[in-house]
Amino acid sequence: MTDLGIWSIFYWTSAAVATYVSFRYFRDLGDVTQALLTVTRENMVFAIRHEYSLIAISVIGTAVAALLDYRFGAGIGWSTNAVIALNAFFIGFPYIWLHFGLRNQQATATYYSIAEAKNFVRPTDSVIVLENNGEARAHPDFHIKRPHLAGTPEGLGGENIIMTYCCMTHLGLGYKPEIDGQPLDLTVIAQIGNNLIMRDAAKSEPIQQMYGTRECDGRYSDSAMQQWPTFRMTFRGFQKAFPDGTVFLNKIPSFWKNPLLYFLDHLVEAIMLWGTVPHHTNESLMFETMDVKDDRLLLKDLVWGFNVGTDAVAYTEEYVREQGHTINTRVGERDIVVAWDEQYESLGIYYNNTGHPVSAIDFWGDTESGRLQRVETVKAASYWCVWVNYFPETDLNRPSQVADAAITAANDIAASLAG
Repeated sequence: MTDLGIWSIFYWTSAAVATYVSFRYFRDLGDVTQALLTVTRENMVFAIRHEYSLIAISVIGTAVAALLDYRFGAGIGWSTNAVIALNAFFIGFPYIWLHFGLRNQQATATYYSIAEAKNFVRPTDSVIVLENNGEARAHPDFHIKRPHLAGTPEGLGGENIIMTYCCMTHLGLGYKPEIDGQPLDLTVIAQIGNNLIMRDAAKSEPIQQMYGTRECDGRYSDSAMQQWPTFRMTFRGFQKAFPDGTVFLNKIPSFWKNPLLYFLDHLVEAIMLWGTVPHHTNESLMFETMDVKDDRLLLKDLVWGFNVGTDAVAYTEEYVREQGHTINTRVGERDIVVAWDEQYESLGIYYNNTGHPVSAIDFWGDTESGRLQRVETVKAASYWCVWVNYFPETDLNRPSQVADAAITAANDIAASLAG
């Protein structure tokens, strides 16, 4: 075999390996690529854990092929230019999309006064709220959807608390970005099953938003980010409840301040609106990556799902209001109160430690027996199809158990008297 023949073998091997690896990276971490290509969780997790290795293999393989062609003529005409262009796209699009287009604001978010936010948020818009030690922050869906993560270095009310958001799930969820006492540097990296996957930068390990645990640790691991009580209300309700509260706004930099980000952010906004508006306005899914189908509700019906241990329950606002706005039930061996507050237009779920049913509770959790604490695992107004995909064992609209308890007690008394 001639030297050129040997170089040609090396050339095509390098080009083929580089292109295959580049395509795998594009397919598994391209995000919007899931609308057209099938992505398994196994392949995505592998790509997340080995992102930079995949990029390195692609770049080195492409460079070797180019060198063999330009130095020894091992390629065929346009083949090298095609390999370079194709691999640059396969690697460049996901990387720019994830690390620049969806750059998170875990510690760089800007919060504005209610007065200024009124220029950007309508009174009836739903906002996702975090509150701690009297300090409250509202996060409108439109503004939190692009960065996915929002927080500040000083934290909220003295605690390191951030908002995580997934527009495919319609879910904002508060977390302390720490596991086993170690702070996390989180990256927005992917979605599977229509729910956000973040990555722990230190360990290159995926973290599912729904669970807050690393992939390697499992769903119910004690090594998890601490969930923080998160609730939804209208923006006008937020103004009444927290007149000194602040609002997260994700303003695009001006052209004169940063022309590159100006164009990139507008492009990302356009792509996200193209994909998410149909997703939020009809029953079809942008990404058919679900493992569970449950027709007890329509796909996009909003539910307030939560779990206490392994016991998971979801409520619809309509059901709670039909039950007289207040439900006393039991989840995971804990007494729970689910209540709709008309004044602040918000559905709240609270631990009931009073030892008796609660007949009246306000937005703050105040009852005649004292203030109740919000359940921290509540996923407020998330899509039913996504909630049930991650909690397939979920109960739906669990009825009040007070009546059953009263009947049982009466029967016990009657049996005692009869005895």
